[in-house]
Amino acid sequence: MTNEQLIWDYLIDKIKNPYGVAAVMGNLMAESNLNQTCTTGLAKTGISSVGNYIAFSDTGKHDFANDGVAFGLVQWCYKTRKQGFLDYVRSKHTSICDIDAQLEYLVKEMSESYKPVWSAVCNATNIREASDIVMLKYEKPANTSESFKQRRAAYGEEYYDMFMTAENTDKEKFVRVTANNVNVRVGPGKDKNAICRVNKGAKFQYYGTDDNGWNGIVLWLHPDFSEVIIE
Repeated sequence: MTNEQLIWDYLIDKIKNPYGVAAVMGNLMAESNLNQTCTTGLAKTGISSVGNYIAFSDTGKHDFANDGVAFGLVQWCYKTRKQGFLDYVRSKHTSICDIDAQLEYLVKEMSESYKPVWSAVCNATNIREASDIVMLKYEKPANTSESFKQRRAAYGEEYYDMFMTAENTDKEKFVRVTANNVNVRVGPGKDKNAICRVNKGAKFQYYGTDDNGWNGIVLWLHPDFSEVIIE
């Protein structure tokens, strides 16, 4: 499995919003090229290789938290954030280059210490807005120019198109709900009776989309209908 697929699958399970996940991934791409061993500023440490940097940091032979080096998917650099990350991976008895631990800590850090950012990605309705918030309030790069915002959002759009298109062209096709309190109706149109409501993150097998954008889905939870329409 590629890093792209692994990261998408993990984040979609936690964030449950493809716009928000794409926004996060676009920022990670800009920061680290989705490389969990990405190390920026190694020369200042006097350590000869990334491999040695990881090994020395894992074993406590190097002061990882205070070296000013940006590391990992997120490019953690500020000392308190690096210390928090280091404490987390040590609690898991793993390495700082463990991609699963990095993703777990990203979610932990964002949901606990950057709650407005977490809320933004979980409730995103478009990629650009969420991407800007991740960039300015979570990643906080030195360059916050419009061109850099556009670049990160463009990466996010690419990931959204990649994974949502792939998901919708599988042998069994699916549609994911991206808003709360969405009516499931017995036919395509707001004049059709609603039989239940579903919330953001719900995923349904579907069999096609009509010209007006209504998705036909298979709903197994209702005893009277095998196929209904989701708005």
